[in-house]
Amino acid sequence: MDERLAVAAVGALSATRKAMHLYPPAHPKYRETVDDLVTSLGACVIDEPFTLNAHLGRLYHESQVLSSDAPGMRSMTEAFEAHRIESLTFQSDLSEHDAVTLVEVLGLRPSASLDIAEELERRGVSSIAVCAFIDEEAEEAEERDRVREQDRALYRRLLGVLRTLTARIQQTGDPQVGDAGIIVEGILARLMDDSAAVLGLATMGGQSESRLFHSINTMIYALTLGAALGIPEEGLTSLGVAALLHDIGKVAFDEDDPEQADAVHFLHPKVGADILSRLPEQDRAPMLVAYEHHMAADGSGFPEREADYVTHPYSRMVAIADRYDRLTTPENGDLALTPDQAVIQLLRDTLGLLDQTLTRLFVKALGVFPVGCVVRLTDHSVGVVCAPGEDPLLPRVRLMYDSDGLEDASGREIETAESGRSIVEIVSPDNLAVTVSDHL
Repeated sequence: MDERLAVAAVGALSATRKAMHLYPPAHPKYRETVDDLVTSLGACVIDEPFTLNAHLGRLYHESQVLSSDAPGMRSMTEAFEAHRIESLTFQSDLSEHDAVTLVEVLGLRPSASLDIAEELERRGVSSIAVCAFIDEEAEEAEERDRVREQDRALYRRLLGVLRTLTARIQQTGDPQVGDAGIIVEGILARLMDDSAAVLGLATMGGQSESRLFHSINTMIYALTLGAALGIPEEGLTSLGVAALLHDIGKVAFDEDDPEQADAVHFLHPKVGADILSRLPEQDRAPMLVAYEHHMAADGSGFPEREADYVTHPYSRMVAIADRYDRLTTPENGDLALTPDQAVIQLLRDTLGLLDQTLTRLFVKALGVFPVGCVVRLTDHSVGVVCAPGEDPLLPRVRLMYDSDGLEDASGREIETAESGRSIVEIVSPDNLAVTVSDHL
């Protein structure tokens, strides 16, 4: 088909769109443009169906690129893009009703809920086929949100199990942890599949149940370290349960009573070990971790022990995870460190408190910019690190504010390595009044 026919058809579509805005249907100019539209499209479908394609801001007929300078070409290209139309195919039985209805539908305000093909069908158009662009970014965002909600539901289930376990221990002294172990296995499976998503869960917290959130987040960090160390799955489950229950001894005290503060702090390891010693299972790791997690690498800490006492490796790992969560989510209103600041403090703590080798491995697993870091990029946009990149200095970032300082609620993610943007500074979430977990 002659390219000029396709160009004329595009021009007629554009002219009719304009006429619909300017004239009533009875106006001669309106009638003239509609007649021209029907004639132009009719000439294109005499021998075979006629298809207009959109690609990278240009309109095509078959393999022919239509001149961008032709009348109406730019406005129709923009209409295709706005309505996410990849192609329109006109059949030989094209009627005036169908042609005019198409123009009317193209004049509707674009929205996520407007499906051009469905709207044409609803209005009785049968001779025009629409192929829409597949919005891969939107589909990816929808799938990401679905998985994110599943992960959060798993986290909430574990909170519920901990509440029940705490109440049971307080009432009967029975430390059955079967349900907790099952959910730990679920979180471990997610960690192996998408460690960044699980680390994002560890940014969650709550004022009223801070101990429960701390227990779960410590478990997530301990599992991150254990996975980096190459511990087999069975061992990771044991580590996860031990980390989850490391502070279980605190249930024996009233943490809201200031007079019990010292007792809670110094006695909860012994009390926790006593509670967990009643577990019927063969695994003694939870009991040992509860007892040892405040024993420092240099021999200080508590409870007191003999000089040659060697703590369990899981206890040393949980001590690191516990410390990191306390630095980023402190108790008693203390100032929280940003994740990168907390990593630096962990390395300082290897001078006495923490196991040096395990701490360095944990820091390496978290990366230069750990998940949860709020960062400003070179174009002045602001986002939160949601996953590491191949280059430790160029992680994946989920945008929160665009370069103009306007909130970006799309949840759009960028690979800084591919976008040409890089991190220029870490920003405190408090300065922006944002809750990091809302964006992960």
